Amino acid sequence: MPAKEKLLGKFDPESKGYDYETAKRFGMGPDGTGENVGHWGSVAPASPEDREKFGLPDESYMILKGRAHKTFHKAVKGEKDRGFEVKKFGDRYFSVPEPLGKLMNE
Repeated sequence: MPAKEKLLGKFDPESKGYDYETAKRFGMGPDGTGENVGHWGSVAPASPEDREKFGLPDESYMILKGRAHKTFHKAVKGEKDRGFEVKKFGDRYFSVPEPLGKLMNE
């Protein structure tokens, strides 16, 4: 855990860390098979508060890996493969359906 996260006790979405607190709140834990054994999921459902605050659709997800995480790029690719786009809203990264992500950039 980076020093900043240790001191503040808070996940830094720009770090190489992972938001275990949010993952656990959603009942997530290590799973996977093969090379992904012990892997924690990359996304959790966006909270109703975040969806309202940022105008996100119901089918939106919060990215649990920090941007500097060694597999952040895999999360972005996985979301793209399922028709979603990773965008930053406030201080967090979210996965939103692709057409919405494009509209919100314009």
